[in-house]
Amino acid sequence: MTVMMTSIWPVVLNIIWMNIASPQLILDFKLPSEESYMELYDKSLSFYWSKDYYNTQMYMEFALADKRYRDIMLLKCHERCSRREDDKLSSLFYSSLVSVEKCTKKCMRQLFNEPLKLPLRIIKDFKNYEPHNYLQFAYYKIGNLPAAYELAKLYLKHNKDSEMMNQNVNFYSSKMKKLVESLSHEKADSVDIFQMGTDSYYRADYISATDQFNQSLTLYMGELSRCKTLCQTGFDEYAGMKAPNLTDTHTFQEQFVKLYHRVMECRYKCAQKFDEVFDNMEEDYLPRLLNYLQFSAFQSKDTLFAAQIASAYLKIKPGDQVMTQNRKFFMKKIGEDYTHLAPLEQTINELSADMEVLAAIVGKKDMRRRLQEKRNFVLGDMGLVSELNPDPLVLWTNTY
Repeated sequence: MTVMMTSIWPVVLNIIWMNIASPQLILDFKLPSEESYMELYDKSLSFYWSKDYYNTQMYMEFALADKRYRDIMLLKCHERCSRREDDKLSSLFYSSLVSVEKCTKKCMRQLFNEPLKLPLRIIKDFKNYEPHNYLQFAYYKIGNLPAAYELAKLYLKHNKDSEMMNQNVNFYSSKMKKLVESLSHEKADSVDIFQMGTDSYYRADYISATDQFNQSLTLYMGELSRCKTLCQTGFDEYAGMKAPNLTDTHTFQEQFVKLYHRVMECRYKCAQKFDEVFDNMEEDYLPRLLNYLQFSAFQSKDTLFAAQIASAYLKIKPGDQVMTQNRKFFMKKIGEDYTHLAPLEQTINELSADMEVLAAIVGKKDMRRRLQEKRNFVLGDMGLVSELNPDPLVLWTNTY
């Protein structure tokens, strides 16, 4: 049983991750079980409470793999269906929404038949990484400390305030001769690579730092895009979901704005979650990443790339005096003509548009209250200085 776990799961997990870049492979891939992650999770918990930790580990791994598979396929279906609507005129906005949603649902039904009816506890547990909590304990009980340590670190990464898991991490590390750094249950994300970049940066290894910060930026844009997509589409359903009230006297526009408000709040949190990873962060995540990247690129003699990143930074924080001076210096080196980084520019423009839409929905007063209550405003001012700052001559900062 133990041998089977160690031989099967690296293959299963690697296949799941490979499918992000290889959609055809994942369409042909089948998990070792036909049950859904909801059923597999409950089965794992039943083994956990009966202290059968070998089966706890096996079925929890199956549950996580099935959840990951469904999420990847939802994104693939939505992406495929959205491409069909790229040429729609803005006047057909609602028609496009309906078309993409129906196409996505049809695609998912071909893969999974009917949507799961998820109880609230399942939704909360997977959102809060509780399967990893049970799994780390199961691995500990069957004597696999490296796997227990890795899962405990992963859980703690997403639940920073968990004293229990912090103690577990310290306990596992004290018992192990060699610590495990890689996360086989979750690929390195933007934040992980960013931290590697800062290590290289402070060793003055600017070539490695430039490469790592650039990788982190690419991952950030992908993670942000996937998060926003999941804000507006889905397949599995909450079991307690109520049917729409067709006798509601509110206008269609009023009801649509209420629903769209929820989507925009979700999209806002997609950017915000990166800032919450670090404690006492003096600058928000994306401008901080770009700041390190432009300096590392310059130190690596890639002045063109440094100028492009500095220009992108100023779109997020217009008026920043240090970055303005940096950009002027870079421009003297390379001249005025250079191409902008289209994917990065698109990401920043979308973030700016999201902020403007949310401000239009909740009102400028509410947005000002949010900014005052936050230690750091997500993504600087995003061009809203003239709208939200009473004195347009005062540079917008994160300190207020």
